[in-house]
Amino acid sequence: MEKMDQLRDAITDYIYDEGQEYQRLLLSRTFYNALKKEAEEHDVPIDLPRMEIKDNVEYDYKLLP
Repeated sequence: MEKMDQLRDAITDYIYDEGQEYQRLLLSRTFYNALKKEAEEHDVPIDLPRMEIKDNVEYDYKLLP
């Protein structure tokens, strides 16, 4: 569950650094598809608030205030 762990760590770091939860979570289509595949393999739902999937971007994910 590499992608899920990576994203969870990024969200935890963001909350710690910013002192608040993110308002928008942008995911690239490629990262989302990999995340979705991992979730299906481990029978775990993807339950992330304020998630938006973007095409043709240069990042895996971005957390925005």
